[in-house]
Amino acid sequence: MIATDLNLRHLRAFLQVCETGSLNRAAAELNVSQPSVSVALAGIEARFGAKLLARYAAGSQPTTAGEVLLARLRRMEDQLASALGQALGASSQRDPALITKTLARIGFRQIEALIALAGSGSITEAARAGGGSAAALHRTLHELQANVGKAIVVRSPSGVAPNTVGRRLAMRWQVALTELEQAVDELKELEGRMEGRIKIASLPLARTLLLARALNPLLATHPNARIEVMDGSYELLSQQLRVGASDILIGALRSGSDLAGLRTEALFDDPYAIVGRAEHPLVSRGKGASLDDLARQEWVAQRPGTPIRTAFDALFEKCTASPRASIETSSLVLTRAIILESDRLSMLSRRQIAIEEREGLLTCLPVAQEVRERLGTRTIGITMRETWLPSRLQSIFLDHIRMAASS
Repeated sequence: MIATDLNLRHLRAFLQVCETGSLNRAAAELNVSQPSVSVALAGIEARFGAKLLARYAAGSQPTTAGEVLLARLRRMEDQLASALGQALGASSQRDPALITKTLARIGFRQIEALIALAGSGSITEAARAGGGSAAALHRTLHELQANVGKAIVVRSPSGVAPNTVGRRLAMRWQVALTELEQAVDELKELEGRMEGRIKIASLPLARTLLLARALNPLLATHPNARIEVMDGSYELLSQQLRVGASDILIGALRSGSDLAGLRTEALFDDPYAIVGRAEHPLVSRGKGASLDDLARQEWVAQRPGTPIRTAFDALFEKCTASPRASIETSSLVLTRAIILESDRLSMLSRRQIAIEEREGLLTCLPVAQEVRERLGTRTIGITMRETWLPSRLQSIFLDHIRMAASS
């Protein structure tokens, strides 16, 4: 985490100088000496590797680089305050200044201690991951709880863990700290160095061809960009997105409560198909397979709760005999391997087998009209946090994804 070697009070000194336009006025507002503000600013400029303030006889103003950092720090502060306000509840509404006074007592060390505990599940594991001692981490968490003035951790049989309020606070604070990472990347972009990191959570369809068609041209023009692709279930990936471990999630869009705190952008509709090996007995028949034909087959089905499994169950809901789905998996790699080596079928989309179909290994089975009418589609798109503001490099990647989806 970039915040590890930063001082939150120093960053707030920079914010105050930008707000007041003067080191002296900022020092007075913060109740510190002017030399201490100057030392803080020098440290921040050294850490970010950029001149952040232009000093004049009449005062100080942020440089172009300073404006970049200022915008990200304001976003970070707003998110830290909003999360704290949610944790404090009604007490912050009765005393509007409570959030500001409480935040002033909290530093990065305390924030990161809570994030580490929430991410590891125990003080021992969190301390080991951070390279410190369990006793020191316990003291830091105790200080944070005292500063917040409300219980955020609880003792359990397995040790100290964040309670519901603490987990929510840790999650939202972790997202807030990603603004510092964005600031570092954007400051490099100002120098013409497109070296930022794009953290992509990818569901199976996007990993087939969509991501490759977006990443290849991106890296052709920006070879120093760092790309991190994570895979897994929607539940896991959406949680990583919510805590800032990824920037965007690409795949089948969800709706309802699954989207709390998130926003989506549709890319294209992806029709479902019945997929099997190219030499499957149903392929060579002179007519399309009926629902009864398909119900008699062996199937590899997706896990319950996924959009494609919902469509699979709906396809056969009126059949007298239910299809036998003896294998359930969300692994596209395993699904393709099984149907390649057997007469089992699976409900996928043509895009998901684009490479295998091109090589003559898998195919979309011909089906009767009644089946085509019931197969349905899903919407593939991008899921992002509601508060996420992409860097220039991330915006370029999004444009490449949109172009790849339209081709």
